[in-house]
Formats: sequence, structure tokens, C-alpha cells
Amino acid sequence: MINFRLKIIISVYFCLIVLAFYNSIHSYRNNINSAKAEVFSKLSAIANIAGSEIDGDQHQAIVKQHAKKDAIQNPADDKNYHQIQLQLLALQKATAISTDIYTLFPTKDFKKFYFGVSSGNTPYFRHLYHTPPPELVDNYFKGGIIDEYTDENGIWLSAFTPVKNSKNEVVAVVQIDKNFSEFKADILFGLIKKIALIVVFYALIGVFLYLFLKDIIGKEERYIRSQKEYADTLASEVGLRTNELSLANLKLKKLNKELESFFYSTSHDIRAPLCRILGLSSLAKMETDKQQFVEMIEQESQKMDEMLKKMIAVNNIRTKDILIKEIGVSESISFALSGLRSKYKFIKEDISISIKNKQQHSFSCDNELFEAIIVNLLDNAFKFSDQSNPIIKINSFIDDSGIFSFSIKNNGKPFSEVERNNAFELFKRANKEGDMDTLRLGLYSIKTCLDRLGGLIDIFTHNGFTEIRVMIPDHKTNELLSEEITEAKTLFI
Repeated sequence: MINFRLKIIISVYFCLIVLAFYNSIHSYRNNINSAKAEVFSKLSAIANIAGSEIDGDQHQAIVKQHAKKDAIQNPADDKNYHQIQLQLLALQKATAISTDIYTLFPTKDFKKFYFGVSSGNTPYFRHLYHTPPPELVDNYFKGGIIDEYTDENGIWLSAFTPVKNSKNEVVAVVQIDKNFSEFKADILFGLIKKIALIVVFYALIGVFLYLFLKDIIGKEERYIRSQKEYADTLASEVGLRTNELSLANLKLKKLNKELESFFYSTSHDIRAPLCRILGLSSLAKMETDKQQFVEMIEQESQKMDEMLKKMIAVNNIRTKDILIKEIGVSESISFALSGLRSKYKFIKEDISISIKNKQQHSFSCDNELFEAIIVNLLDNAFKFSDQSNPIIKINSFIDDSGIFSFSIKNNGKPFSEVERNNAFELFKRANKEGDMDTLRLGLYSIKTCLDRLGGLIDIFTHNGFTEIRVMIPDHKTNELLSEEITEAKTLFI
């Protein structure tokens, strides 16, 4: 009976193991296809972002200026190359891509490609790509994905998108790769984790099943032993006890059938929750893989929300009625500083701020427009000051003619000449590092407020600092406004 019990337990375990491996292999095959779809979705999204960020005119200028292989050996050798390389590197870090992001441009016969700008610190400029996949050649002008292909550097999954110049001409493609061996390792790791989960699950099921079967079979053994003892005791009374033994045999057969039905039912009842567990683990894995995109979308949504709020504020500024009243200049600056310190306390908590405020005269202006100017100036200074050692210097005063002058300096990356000329034009392209859409909206908002108040603004760069100066006339002296602004502007500069 002991051997019989072992055979039953081993048979049940064997069925469970076969079922588990069948579901694991089936799930593994499905996971490969779904994982490929996720990888291509991620690579395509990153490629589209990179393609929209790269300036095609800059890329075209790099290719035209440097006609020889390895003409650029350090990203800093060429300003345009360095700028595109930093864009690609920032995107690579933000999306946790393990391989370099790079651009390709075709040979004259369009059969092969040269490597252009790479996110890596060591350029691979104008090296020939000897074995480009057919999809790259066929879809050069519209972009696409490249499923599992082999080239001189390995086996890859890739996505690419065209880079266009200002004439809407495709001058290159930007390509992002996923090493296929790394991709398979990720899938295999997921399978191993799933198998480990199944093993733990089956181990628990096996323990409970063993205890349950042991109790049933123990009862059966005890029953059979009692029947054997009873038969031995009443051997002389075989004739008299034949009916009792027949009844006992019928009961035993019935018990065996019930036990067989139990095993069959148990194996099928276990399969249903097992399949649900496997399905849920697959869904959980998929959700984890998508978490970084959820976070990137949330970040972009927050940026868009901030931009929309600023645009609504600009519209309100342009349409609101001017309400003149006396303003507490020092109080307004202190209130704005307090709010911005709280906003940036986790990013630039050690920022150094020095304030010089000289107010010997009262000042009258529209309070809403005045506060919008101060808040936007301070917000830009906080946002674009140096990351490691941020410094802000503020100087404000009201002169004898009633003109309020406000100067704010920060030690971030200075404006270029082109950026200074286009600083207050909302949709001009800019190259300054940081959130340029927000910067343009901030400066545009300031300029809109000043236009309504008859004020002036200018930007200066010197000694590693960017300085923005504004002047606003006291609106109680409108009759002298034109002369005072002209005279103050001369002194201001």
C-alpha cells in the first residue's frame, strides 16, 4: 500500500509539472510577441521624439562641412555636432536606453549609409554602415521598425524616423536599437521568475495535497487492514460471511472510483486558478514595463498644463482693465520669493540670493501686472540658474522721477546673441538649455505686461551672469511718462 500511495502522489505531481511547463512555454512564446510589440512601441516613440528635436539644417551643415571619415573626433570639435549629441544623450538617459542613439545619412547611390551624430562621447562620424537592413533603405523617407536583423555589429531590433530640414527635405534618419540578446535575456529572466513562482505555488499545493491524500489513503489502509483481520478471524465462517465480504468489496470499489474521480477533478480545478495566476503575472509584468512611459507622459502633461496656464495668463494680461493703485514693492518681491523658494526647495534648496531694495518714493501701478512681471522674472532666474552653485542677485529702486527699476542676475548659461534678439518672440527657435518653451512664455508674458504699462526690458550677459533689467513708470505721472522713459533708458543702459 505504501508503494501504491507513492505512485498516486508521484502521478499527481507529474501531471502538475507537465501542466506548469506547458503553460510556461505557451506564455513564453506569447510574451516574446507582446514584448517585441512593447519594445518597438518604445523605440518608435523615442525615435519620433529625437527626430522632432534634431535640427535638420544643423545636421546638414555638419555633413557638408566635414567630408572625411573621423573628421570629428570629439563632440566639442563642432558646435552643431555637440548640440545634437547633447540632445541625443539627454534623451538616452531620460528613457534608460542602454545603446547609443545615432543618426545615419545615405551614400550617393542610397545603397549604404554613413554614421552621423551619436549620443556616445566618442564620435563614429562618417564610418560606413556596410550591411544596412533592406527596411532602412526602403523606408528611409518615412521611417519605420526593423524586426530581428543581423549586421556586422550583432543582432538587433530597431526603429528609425526621418530628420528633416527647414525645406521639409529628409537629410538623415535617427535610429534607436535594442540588442536582441539583451531582449531575449529579459524575456528569459521573466520566464525564470514565472517558473520560480510556479514552483513555489506547486510546492504549497503539493504539501496540502500530500497531507490530504495521506489522510485519505491512511483511512483506506486502516480499513483494508481491519477487513483482512476480520477475514482471518472468520475464516471458518466463510460461508456465513460471504455476503458481508461481497458488500465490503463493493464499498471498496466505490471508494476507489470516488478517489479516481477526486484526482481527476482536483487536477482540473487546480488548472483554472493556475491559468489566472499566470495571466495576472503577465499583466503585472507588462504594467511594470510601461511605468516609465506613464511617468514621462505625466511629466510632459504637467509641462503642457503649465504652458497652457501661462498662455491663459498672457491672454488675460492683454485684455484686462488697468487698475492703478499704490503698491508695496518690497512686500511684492518678498511674497514672490517666498512662493518660488517653496516651489524649488527640492531642486535648488541651497540657492544664494542677495537683495538690494531702495524705495524712497511711493509707486503706483496695476498690481496684477506688476506681480506677474516680478514672479516671471524670479521664476526664470530660479529655473535657469546654475545647477551646482545657483546664485541670484536682485536690485530694485525707485528714482526721483517715480520710475521703478528692477534688475535680476543669475549665474546660469548665458544667452547667445541670437537668443537675445529673439528672447521676447514667443515662437522663435532657441538653443538655450532647459525648458525653453516655459522660458519663452515667461519672457513673452513680461514683455506683454510691460507693453501695457509703458515699461522697458533688456537682457545683458557679463562675467558669467545673465541679467534682465526692467523699468516701469509711476502711473500717477502719465503726463511726464514719455520724457521720463526716454531719459531713464539712457541712464539704464
